[in-house]
Amino acid sequence: MSIVAGCASHPVVESEPGSIPTIAILINHQWVEEDPRGFVWEVRKGEQDTEEQFAACVRQAAASNFMSVKVITGTQFRTIVFPDIDPRSAPRSMVALRSLILDQRFRKRVENGHIDYMAVLGGETRTSETKGGIALIGGGPGAAIVGALWWDHESHLSALVVDLHRGLEQLQKADDVMGTSWFAIFDFIIIGAPSFHETKECQNFGQAVIQALGEMVQKGE
Repeated sequence: MSIVAGCASHPVVESEPGSIPTIAILINHQWVEEDPRGFVWEVRKGEQDTEEQFAACVRQAAASNFMSVKVITGTQFRTIVFPDIDPRSAPRSMVALRSLILDQRFRKRVENGHIDYMAVLGGETRTSETKGGIALIGGGPGAAIVGALWWDHESHLSALVVDLHRGLEQLQKADDVMGTSWFAIFDFIIIGAPSFHETKECQNFGQAVIQALGEMVQKGE
């Protein structure tokens, strides 16, 4: 693996002369979203959309840090390295993937697919109970509904970057994200706003992946 110098703090990484490294973005199903109002689900519920969303954030982070890297989704990764298995049924757990790194057939498929790294999204996002309230004021034709509701979000995400050639790993914690979603009603007029915490946590994950990848490449010079 070679490195072509760009900016001193933002190397341009190449796996071979004339090529750029490829990194696959995967979802760790231990990452869950919990809502005390009764919703608890694994991110796998929208896995492909989530993979593409976070892959896009890694591409954006790479561009902003002047790093050349090709980013693919976990679905694309599984199609390449497990061509004879339905991507929905292909191995996903880190235990399975770590053991496969030593398997010659797996390594051959990784090499043929020109995949150099994988970055696994982990952590959790929690949503608080709804706060506030809505009430009916007055009666008859002059009655009005007024009030406000809001709930907080808190995300703690991490990026585990794995070198598929050397089997090396680096865990990079993404910056924590907090936000509040809300809506209010006054005399049947409703206003509100989402917290946009999902956008920020995606951006932070992208930066964490690029930081870890840059450090791993520098160590392997």
